[in-house]
Amino acid sequence: MNAALVQVVPLLWLLVAVALEIAGTYLLKLSDGMSRRLHGAGGILLVMGAFAALAQAIKGMDLSVAYAVWGGAGLVITAIVGSLVFGQRIRPAGWLGIVLVVAGVATLKLI
Repeated sequence: MNAALVQVVPLLWLLVAVALEIAGTYLLKLSDGMSRRLHGAGGILLVMGAFAALAQAIKGMDLSVAYAVWGGAGLVITAIVGSLVFGQRIRPAGWLGIVLVVAGVATLKLI
């Protein structure tokens, strides 16, 4: 495998992990506290898939960076989806928290 591909593959796995986590969380919200079992089961399976993809990503990158990016991206995108799709309000302190998470992940990546 060439060097460029070795660096890209973990990032692709990380993107898959983030996408699966967001989709799984979305389905868990739709499950209405697991009263809609199909949505709940789908959400659980997608979150399990997210962990499996994260496991693949950390084979080729630092655990601290992969986990921070996965958690941070999941948090930020899920908050935005919650706001846009479910009408959940993000207060100014919440936006500040999101900015701090993004800054923390960026700092971790740079160090």
